[in-house]
Amino acid sequence: MGALVGVVIGYVLGTRAGEKGYDELRSAWKTIASSDEVKDLASGGLSLARDLLRRGGGLLADRLQSAPGHTGLSRVA
Repeated sequence: MGALVGVVIGYVLGTRAGEKGYDELRSAWKTIASSDEVKDLASGGLSLARDLLRRGGGLLADRLQSAPGHTGLSRVA
């Protein structure tokens, strides 16, 4: 998380420093984006999302296959 804050601060300072600051910011971003920490964070987020989707899909299937005529879903209107 600290790296992301650093990028934001670097962006603000880089825009004030002109072309040289922008080049330094771009180089720093490439280093951060290719770091193992960021890759692990992205991988963990994707794994969590996949697990939540799998569980949600299983829950929905269970509800739809419950007692005939009763889905377990509430009537809205």
